[in-house]
Amino acid sequence: MSLDETLQALSDPSKPLSRAALKELSGLEKADVALFWQKWQTLSLDRRVAVARTFDELAEDNVDLDFQAVLLALLDDSDPHVRVQAIDGLWENDSLQLMQRLIAFLNDESGEVRAIAALSLSRFAYRAEVGELTPAEAQMLCRALLDAIVDVEQPLEVRRRAIEAVGYFAQSSEAQTEIGRAYAHPEQMMRESAVAAMGRSMRPTWFPYIERELRSISPAMRYEAARAVGELGEEGRPLLSGLLPLVDDEDNEIATATIWALGQVGGSSAKRVLERVARSKDPDRRQAADEALEELSLSEL
Repeated sequence: MSLDETLQALSDPSKPLSRAALKELSGLEKADVALFWQKWQTLSLDRRVAVARTFDELAEDNVDLDFQAVLLALLDDSDPHVRVQAIDGLWENDSLQLMQRLIAFLNDESGEVRAIAALSLSRFAYRAEVGELTPAEAQMLCRALLDAIVDVEQPLEVRRRAIEAVGYFAQSSEAQTEIGRAYAHPEQMMRESAVAAMGRSMRPTWFPYIERELRSISPAMRYEAARAVGELGEEGRPLLSGLLPLVDDEDNEIATATIWALGQVGGSSAKRVLERVARSKDPDRRQAADEALEELSLSEL
């Protein structure tokens, strides 16, 4: 199918979306993206949202499909739902160009767009932490996240996602101060994000707080605390005594998060527990344990 035929099929609202036709938009060159964008702007809103969502589904089902070029174009769509889908679909894109766009989206007119932009910036914050960004780029990103955190006009969802992202800036005293403030926030969702950020910062000063939340009465907080221990890797071994009981938590999500964390932390105690869980009758926990044991085996090579 030619590009013209694909675009024509895409624009006909009387016909259902053809997934086969959409696959033809994988790997478009710059000139073809311009033609796509011209046709895209004539589509109805419902059609645009449906197509953007289908791009994400197709890419998840087939790793050989590459819709990066068209999704980058969709960042300029006038509708926030399309922009959200585009940002979500670009989760593998680590370009500086996209990071700058996401930072700009922290001031988007849509709170939903701002929130997913803050969430997506976490992977760039991680890249900054491991030295894959220049100091200037890292500083620009950290500053943008901190500005979003302290902006009381921002929705809670935006501020908490920014807290999670800024957790990777372990050497920023300002970032670490904001994590502490988030942990004291009256809204539990903000406190949950603070615990996630504590794990990402890998600073021993936060260990007692993570350990406390492993015993929280809140399932959501126990989940975040378990994930936080996993983020610590081998550094999280002092917290194993609080983490291990959660493999038997009645909440399956907490149990599987704990199993994942044990695979990251490692050690003989973690391995013994994982081997036990791998014989569990629960298929989700058994699969999670098998994957965690495989992770441990790779780390021991």
